[in-house]
Amino acid sequence: MRKAYPARVFSALLTTLLLALLPALPAAAELPGPAPLPEGYGADGLSYKDDTISVSITQGRVHETDYWVARVSLAGPDQLRTASARGFDSERTIKGLTLAVRMNAVLAINGDYYSYIPDGYLIRNGVKYRDLPGGRRDVLLIDDKGDFYQIPLATAQDIAGLGDLRVMHSFNFGPSLVIDGERVQVFDDNDNAAFKPRQRMALAQVKRGSLEYVAVACAGPRGRNTGLTLDEFSRLVYEQGVENAYNLDGGYSTMLMFGGRYINNHDIANIRPISDIIYFVTASGVGQGK
Repeated sequence: MRKAYPARVFSALLTTLLLALLPALPAAAELPGPAPLPEGYGADGLSYKDDTISVSITQGRVHETDYWVARVSLAGPDQLRTASARGFDSERTIKGLTLAVRMNAVLAINGDYYSYIPDGYLIRNGVKYRDLPGGRRDVLLIDDKGDFYQIPLATAQDIAGLGDLRVMHSFNFGPSLVIDGERVQVFDDNDNAAFKPRQRMALAQVKRGSLEYVAVACAGPRGRNTGLTLDEFSRLVYEQGVENAYNLDGGYSTMLMFGGRYINNHDIANIRPISDIIYFVTASGVGQGK
């Protein structure tokens, strides 16, 4: 059962004090990863593999809608990163593919458009930028081990209760789609067109303790596609065999980027600038004496 929206009962001072109990990692600069190895790309144009990362992308169709599934396996948690158009304290936007190429991403997806949502709990690359969770949105936390933790309708008290979890990234769009292996089946219409067929994006971890992730994107209601409701989308994501999955910004922000191109290019003319991406990089040659 998902709890009802609570009233704002905490003062700004109490919120700050509670959130101060949850440590963030030292600042990490938004630096590009190493360039992907040209020989790492598969002949199919939908895969990449070296000694630190593998990516494979498949396409399917459900409810008269195209969808794409990208599976990623990493050697280390620091290969999952986030980047912004111009700092996570800025409202600047950029073409997602431009940012993905700039960061040498092997695979990149759109983030949660953090500048669109003025409240919430925002940590990126270990730096805390915002501590205003209001109990209206599900929050995804990714720790320094690369593990996913989700808090439905998160409040400051909820987050403070996580104790010494070392958070590397947090996201405030939502909602959660799969929590600890259970598919979410009840959704609120919280600026996410929950009950309307839409273009959507999700990020998931296969199992806590692993460094295996899945990104799922679906097409929107245009041309040969009808789009998916949140219930339909959560079922699709759940069927990929994931333990925790989270809905990110969708609509014309939906971007699955690989090999310097948009994979979900069915409606490329309408793709809009975004504030941030989530991306995966190779670590081949780093710290290995190559």
